[in-house]
Amino acid sequence: MSTAVDGAMERAFEQTVVALSRHDVAQRVVIGSNSESMTRLKSAGLEPLELPFRARFDFSSKRRLNNEIGSFGADLVLSWTPDVSSQVVQGSARHIGYVTNDFPAAKFQTCNHLFALSQQRVDRAVAAGWSKESMTLLPPVVKSDAIRAIDRKTFFTPDTAKLVVVVGNLDVEHGLDILMEAIARISGHYLWVVGDGPDRKKFEERALEIGIKPRTRFVGVQGDVMSLVAAADIVVCPARQDDIGEQVLQAWACDKPIIAADSMGPGLLIKHRENGVLVPVEDVRSLAEAIKWLNQDTDFAQRIAAAGASTFSSSHAESTVIPEYLAYLRHVLAGGGEAAPEQ
Repeated sequence: MSTAVDGAMERAFEQTVVALSRHDVAQRVVIGSNSESMTRLKSAGLEPLELPFRARFDFSSKRRLNNEIGSFGADLVLSWTPDVSSQVVQGSARHIGYVTNDFPAAKFQTCNHLFALSQQRVDRAVAAGWSKESMTLLPPVVKSDAIRAIDRKTFFTPDTAKLVVVVGNLDVEHGLDILMEAIARISGHYLWVVGDGPDRKKFEERALEIGIKPRTRFVGVQGDVMSLVAAADIVVCPARQDDIGEQVLQAWACDKPIIAADSMGPGLLIKHRENGVLVPVEDVRSLAEAIKWLNQDTDFAQRIAAAGASTFSSSHAESTVIPEYLAYLRHVLAGGGEAAPEQ
């Protein structure tokens, strides 16, 4: 993986390779220059190789990457970013590409197979010319073991305050503006915004304009997102478009109640009022009312949190998800479903 990623993709990569290492998959992890990611991966027992992966004419990284693939004797290569996919030379190892949200199809020409974390991304790749047989839908890997809530004082938040946590890239698509407007309608609630993105400055300015800046914490990208989720009273996913629903899984893994806009990912995961609460997309009033409702009806909030935790344990825990990845890797290694994109 190169450094051309957002927080969600970085988490997906790190959590997957760490989980695979716990299941005795021999890996040589190659990352773009990223000291924080290097530290986290080393703490998990991996020894990544760092390469610059510069944007243009980086022949040195391409040569070193393919030399590493050869010297390691890799059976499979998983490339997690399009710029890396385009640098992998066809060889004896089978090449699997990760389908990103934008999916620049031309960068995946040396891939034998693709995998995606949502049906929407599978459909996008098929529309770009890939056969359905060469595509696989896999669930995201979400950390669920040894989760400890971070001390709220880390971000100057009273223990007695009602805390709402949102995780995501700071852009219009992820709906932070909707959540901020909802928080402005509710007194006494603090908001932690976990992530970064192109619109961060605009959101910070808007928080000041609507009077919630004193109780809003823009904490940036965090290596251990789950420790922040575990500190929440409520987790909110306000995204206008969300095809994966990672925040839902994070909340469930931490036994926290989740409120989500009814976009594709959360809408497929949540059973309304059973293991979470769904509100219409871009509906500030409904979102504010849902937050107030859960904070007033603590028994209901605890009930849907427990149901979410049960759903996660039975369907999305590492013990269930990683065997799917292992079966998929064996399938690709055996040559199953291999097909080049249609020209």
